[in-house]
Amino acid sequence: MAKLYNFIRLVQKYSVPCQHIASQPGYYDDDGIWHEPQDVTVDTKAAILPVPERTLYESGGRYTTADRLIIALEAFPLQSHIFYRGKKYRIEEETDFSEYADFHQYLAKLVDTGGESGVEAGD
Repeated sequence: MAKLYNFIRLVQKYSVPCQHIASQPGYYDDDGIWHEPQDVTVDTKAAILPVPERTLYESGGRYTTADRLIIALEAFPLQSHIFYRGKKYRIEEETDFSEYADFHQYLAKLVDTGGESGVEAGD
């Protein structure tokens, strides 16, 4: 069934290059050897925008002007990260439009990297 709203061209027009960082869980291989969890970084594109003022206001201080609204054609897991322009953002919330539209919308918090690019303090 076709989606009610088609935003593919619009999202592609305003998408920028970024990296999606997802954690791959640890596992035991066939020989019983434990492999530590690893971060997997994939180049992708998404529209990365400031969080709307109304959302900032309604969040009660949870989100700030440093955080971002991310709109993507692909799905990202919650708690994964987006690296964009030297800053790392953690995906905190998803608004599910999959029943009606062809994009995914997320709210992402800026992660304190402690001055190191791509390394999260406290992780």
